[in-house]
Order: sequence, then structure tokens, then C-alpha cells
Amino acid sequence: MAYRDKNTGPDYSAVLRTLREGGPLPVYILRGEEDYLRDSFLAELKKLCLPEGTEAFNYHRLQGPGLDMGQLRQSVEAMPFMGERTLTEVRDFDVNRTAAYDGEALRAFLEDLPEWATVAFVFSPGYAPDSRLVAVKAMKKAGADIAFTSPGEAELRRWVTRRVESLGKKIDPPTASHLIWVCGDRMNSLIPEILKIAAYAPGDTVAKEHIDAVAKKAPETTIFDLTDALGAGNYDKAAGLLADLLADKDEPPQKQIAMVSEQFRRLYVARLALDSGRGESYITACVPELAGRSYPLRLLQRACRGFSARRLARAVSACAQCDYAMKDTGGEPEALMKELVLRLAMDQP
Repeated sequence: MAYRDKNTGPDYSAVLRTLREGGPLPVYILRGEEDYLRDSFLAELKKLCLPEGTEAFNYHRLQGPGLDMGQLRQSVEAMPFMGERTLTEVRDFDVNRTAAYDGEALRAFLEDLPEWATVAFVFSPGYAPDSRLVAVKAMKKAGADIAFTSPGEAELRRWVTRRVESLGKKIDPPTASHLIWVCGDRMNSLIPEILKIAAYAPGDTVAKEHIDAVAKKAPETTIFDLTDALGAGNYDKAAGLLADLLADKDEPPQKQIAMVSEQFRRLYVARLALDSGRGESYITACVPELAGRSYPLRLLQRACRGFSARRLARAVSACAQCDYAMKDTGGEPEALMKELVLRLAMDQP
């Protein structure tokens, strides 16, 4: 259920078509949150650069964060053997910490690459090369900068459907949307959940109850359920969901507080839209990451009815105060998270 702006990423089909029709470029920057698509593109790039039987001779992989310019130069300038191209993959090079001297050296090197060489700089999710730096400008000028984001809702739903069908099961579009909502929209995270859900479903069709029974919820989905429980006055359920969140060591309380704050901001926007009769266009103007996401948008509009606008305004203020206490006074995040949920539960309409 992670909300992301779907309008900033490339058309993945068009990116692949350009690669296949135009051939490999000298340099690629491969980055973004959707590492499944990033790695799929890299695999396609390998096929084009390294025909069968040539990978052992013409493929080089270097690992960051420190990059030895001499090693990079040696790998890239090595002539291909039993093939026409070489591919050098550089993983997690911390280009943002490149000294000015090394940045100029990299720029000069990339401007004079051998005609047979392709260099792919591959960055982990969450890392964003600083476009102001000489080294990054040189990398972009020499080739292509591709940021892989999660596909739009319709495209991701079709992908989920194909994955389920490959396991001998069926799933209808609303149920596929629910699966994405529950498990999140990261494709690498969805794959094991789809396998588990398909194995659990007794018949030939995956239903909503099968997803709810065995799927691991994304943290954002649990937080949505938590705020929904607070709006409904179901404080026992809210307490259980809070315990689930705090038990999830993959998401620190600091991030959970930020997600609770963001969720109440969205609920407040949805409530204002409801009270003023402005509708979905107002919500998506204020929360652009929901544009084109009909399923979570519909759930948000329903959930905001559990709160008055005044209560939501107070909730947004309480979240801001919690954030201040954590960042500026050194409060213990887990204790602050518990205190925040208790305060929100005690605040009646």
C-alpha cells in the first residue's frame, strides 16, 4: 500500500523497446525504488552486451561504495574476447561523496570510453545521485539515467494477475488491487506473498479472504488499519495493531511516526474535500501520489468519515508535536509512538 508518485517513472515497456531497437548505450544510471524492474532491465542489458558463452570473458563487476578509478579504467578498457562488447557493472558507488578531483577524472574518463564498452552504475533503492555534481552530470551526458518506480495501479494489477495465473490460479481485478493494497506495491516483495497466497488458496481462484488470512501486511497498510480503528473507536484493535507495528524491526519507530503523521494528513485532506464537496480532484491535488490510484483513494475517502475535521486537525497537530519531541528533545521513539496513539485514542469528537 505504499503511496508513490506514479508519474515520475519511465514507461518500462518503452525503455526496453529503446534498448532492444537502439542497442546498448555507453553508460547507464540504474536507480529507483523498484529494484525488480531495475534488475530485469540489467538482465536484458546483459543479454545484448554478452551473447551466450561470452559473460565469463567480457563481464566485470565492481562493488562500491569506494570506487578505485584505476580498477574501473582497467575493467572498461579491457578489449572484448569472443564477443563484440564488454559490460562493467558498478554496484552502489557513492558518487555523492566523490571528491572534486575524482569527479573530474571520472568525467574525462567517461567522455573517452572505448567504443565496445558499456558501464552500468547500479544504485540501491533510496539512493539518489546528486545531479549538481560534475561526476553525475558526466554520467548522464554519456548515456541514460533511468529511475525505476513502481508501475501504475492498472499495470501492476495486470502483472499480479499474470504471476497468479503462472501458478495455476485465477484472480479478478478487484482482488488483485486488494492484494497490492495489503502487501505493498514493491514487486520483489509481492512475489513471495503471491506464492504463499496461491499455495494457501484451496481452489483455482484466489479470493480476498485468502489474502487476509496469510499475507504479510505492508507497514503502511497496518498504519491505515490503525487509524481506521481509532476512527471507529475500536481501541482494542488499535492496541493490537500498535503492538504489531512495534514488533516489526524492519521499520523503526521513527519511520512509523512519520507514516502515522502522513496518514492523518491524508485523512484531513479527504475530510475537507468531503465537507466542501470538492471531491477526488481536490484530494489528488493535495496528495499527488494518489493520482491514478483508485483503490487506496476510495478506501481513504471511506476512512475519513470516522473522524470530524476538527479531530483530524488536532491529530495532525499531535503528530507534529510528537515529531518535534523526537527530533529536538531526544525523546525515545517507541515510547513516543505509544504516547501518540494513546493521545489520539483519548481525543474524542
